[in-house]
Amino acid sequence: MKYLIVFFITLSVLFSCTKKVAKDPTLAYSDLALLDSINNAGSNYYKNNPNILAPAGGSPHGNFKLRFNKIGLNALTNSGKLPVGGTMPDGSLIVKDVYDGNANITLHAFMYKKSGSWLWGEIKPNKEVLYSVTKNPSTCTGCHSQPGNIDLVVSFNLH
Repeated sequence: MKYLIVFFITLSVLFSCTKKVAKDPTLAYSDLALLDSINNAGSNYYKNNPNILAPAGGSPHGNFKLRFNKIGLNALTNSGKLPVGGTMPDGSLIVKDVYDGNANITLHAFMYKKSGSWLWGEIKPNKEVLYSVTKNPSTCTGCHSQPGNIDLVVSFNLH
């Protein structure tokens, strides 16, 4: 009887700890899953600058702070830039927190590197998706391919 109880408890724990990712790996790269990653990315600001920056180069995003997750941050040099000809490693997350005139975040524009390609998205803090990672990225790559980009990141040559 004792072994039967232990067996059912173990079985219950195993099933209750099963993540949907194991059943459908693409869920880890959905808009809302990436919002969770954004919220947990920390405050690894571009060039250690936590100040709100003004947009440059005709950016459609507005005033912003630029953050990197630890994977992306570790790819940068001491001057806060990606080496010329370098690429961000898979798992890199770059988040542009866009602010209104009252210093409130209005959206997160982000890039996430997966299998050598970028997933692009824009999502509001309230989980409203403005641009889904499932869309064709040509809207984003059109601007991010401008001269001076390094691995489709343009902030390195604008700020």
